[in-house]
Amino acid sequence: MEPIEINGIELLDDEERKIANKLLNEYYPKIQRQIKNITSLRAYVKKYDKNGRIKYSIDVDVVAPGNIFQTKAFDWTLAKTLHKVLNKMMNKIEHTLHSSEQH
Repeated sequence: MEPIEINGIELLDDEERKIANKLLNEYYPKIQRQIKNITSLRAYVKKYDKNGRIKYSIDVDVVAPGNIFQTKAFDWTLAKTLHKVLNKMMNKIEHTLHSSEQH
């Protein structure tokens, strides 16, 4: 099984897919450092047309033995939405596990 799974990738065009894959692959090792035994990272991408503008909503789940972390974010650009949701995820993991205190 792939450690990173993107549901809704078919809604994105080629350029958006590159951005999504690049950012998720960039953040995955950072999240993996926080959770040593990460099982999977799943992103659920939704794309809305709001009055002629595209809006993105992304939910991310990180699964580790004994823990499931979930965050979501939305914004007008894909990259900004991914940065928001992945930073939220890292903060949530940090606060839940207090990983900075574990040496």
